Amino acid sequence: MKGTELATEIRRKTGTTSTSLTDAVLLPIVNFCKDELANLIAQKNESYFVIPTNFNLVASSITAREYPWPDDVLNHIVSVELAFDSTQSPLKYVEARPYPGGYQRLIRQINGMTEGKITNNFTNEDPFYVLVRRGIYILSGTISAVTDGGRLRYRAYPADLANLTGSSGLDLDPSTTTFGMPKQFHELWARLVSIHWKNGRVKPIPLSPSELNYKNDLKEALDAIATTDWGEEIIGSIPQDDGSDY
Repeated sequence: MKGTELATEIRRKTGTTSTSLTDAVLLPIVNFCKDELANLIAQKNESYFVIPTNFNLVASSITAREYPWPDDVLNHIVSVELAFDSTQSPLKYVEARPYPGGYQRLIRQINGMTEGKITNNFTNEDPFYVLVRRGIYILSGTISAVTDGGRLRYRAYPADLANLTGSSGLDLDPSTTTFGMPKQFHELWARLVSIHWKNGRVKPIPLSPSELNYKNDLKEALDAIATTDWGEEIIGSIPQDDGSDY
């Protein structure tokens, strides 16, 4: 579907027009439902929506080891790779692993967080990281400033629709750093929007038979894209957030 076709299909399902259900009202619901579907798709098939990005390493200190992750992170950091030597060309990256047990176990093990304790317990040959707030905290030896010294792969939400007048297919990636929505989920996307709109009315509108069957049809679509082999896509281990805050 194109943006215009998605809007037309939603209005057909809801029995509305562009006057009774304006784009201004419809667009936030469309984007909300897009994110809801994307999260389910990524849970079922981890090869979807993975994107790489680089960041600069700065000289290490107890505060400078924390690096924010991108705002569009969907649900997981896939892998973290670090290059500690700026004199190497090309840069030589090593994989950083998620620290077992997370931040709280780290605090107990090294008895407090100081730069000296971190460099005494970790090396640049075998670095780790922990999740803190909305970022990663690098556990390694001494870090020097390295341009593009960090390489991150993560799952990103498909791009928000800026409007509903677009003439490009919504399955197409809008750019090299954003994703479209897989074509096989477009009708389900329209159906989910219709369900949210109907249920959100002051007097909820009864759902159609196909809307009542939405969960079953969604399960079939998700099962169809599921795979047990995503080894070519997922390079690093998936970190487990223990719920603690830095």
